[in-house]
Amino acid sequence: MKSKRNISWKVSVFALLFAVLAVISIGCASADTIYVPEEGNQTIQHAVNNASEGDTIIVRDGTYTENVDVNVTHLTIQSENGSASCTVDALSSSDHVFEVTEDYVNISGFTATEASGKAGIYLGTGVDHCNISSNNANLNNTASTCILRATTRSRATA
Repeated sequence: MKSKRNISWKVSVFALLFAVLAVISIGCASADTIYVPEEGNQTIQHAVNNASEGDTIIVRDGTYTENVDVNVTHLTIQSENGSASCTVDALSSSDHVFEVTEDYVNISGFTATEASGKAGIYLGTGVDHCNISSNNANLNNTASTCILRATTRSRATA
């Protein structure tokens, strides 16, 4: 009788462990594509706030007036049709247009402008392995039209 209880207990523990691992792996394996604008995501910042690690945010053509704090690792933010069609003007000219504070972020295809007191695209201290490409940065306080790929820098601006 004791032997049957031990086997039953071990099977129950194994089944529970398997179920937990299955749920975790499903959550890790799914990356979403988020579109801006789309119902519920009218701003890039709103999309970033609702993104998870591994997601891609596609920004449709237009001009967006906002400062975007990118605080999600392994995130891609790209315009749908390139920098000639997608502009992000700083809402506050004393702040960066894009400020990246996490590693493994990709930003491509934007014109970042009007950050006269800061940078168009700013990589925070200690941020590593970012790909900032195919962007135009103008009317900002710091360097413009730079391409940074797989960066490892203590402080970088573009």
